[in-house]
Amino acid sequence: METQSVKVNIFGHTYSINGDASPEYILNLADYINKKMEEVSIGISNSNPAQVAILVALNIADEYFQLKKIKTGNEAALEEKTKNLISMLDEGIIGDVFVKSNLRFE
Repeated sequence: METQSVKVNIFGHTYSINGDASPEYILNLADYINKKMEEVSIGISNSNPAQVAILVALNIADEYFQLKKIKTGNEAALEEKTKNLISMLDEGIIGDVFVKSNLRFE
């Protein structure tokens, strides 16, 4: 994909963003950041944009780590279930179901 320049507005400032992603994607990211900056700034009196940006970065990092933790937990659970299914196949517990129902693999 070709590098493109997209103008975005975040917290009252216009930035020119260069990237390989589609303009729509870059605009969506900028919109997300802008909304987060507005949300955070409401709760802070006498804040400057740098303080708001740091708090937004911390909030987004927290979201990322929470999602990463969930994903890792899901992967571990899936791995455990897979091991259990393999054990059941090895012990013939699952295989009996196919034999009893007259299903065959050819």
